[in-house]
Amino acid sequence: MIDDVTRSLLDSLPRGGSYDLSVAHDPASDMHALTIVIDGQAFQPGIGYESSDDFEFDRDQIANYLVTRKQKCGGCGSCSCG
Repeated sequence: MIDDVTRSLLDSLPRGGSYDLSVAHDPASDMHALTIVIDGQAFQPGIGYESSDDFEFDRDQIANYLVTRKQKCGGCGSCSCG
């Protein structure tokens, strides 16, 4: 289960029709930084992992949360408000 801090960071992202998640090693922090592409636009919400294996454990949970999260406007899902 993703924690409240991660959930809060994900809630700051816009809604979209398609999501693609990946991680890339960031030499400055020595972490694997999460990148989320939403409808072709890349976002880095500030979530890092010690290894790509740790990310794989969260991948499906994060993807599902992005699709099902409720928005401030009520979360009906028929708009792209964020």
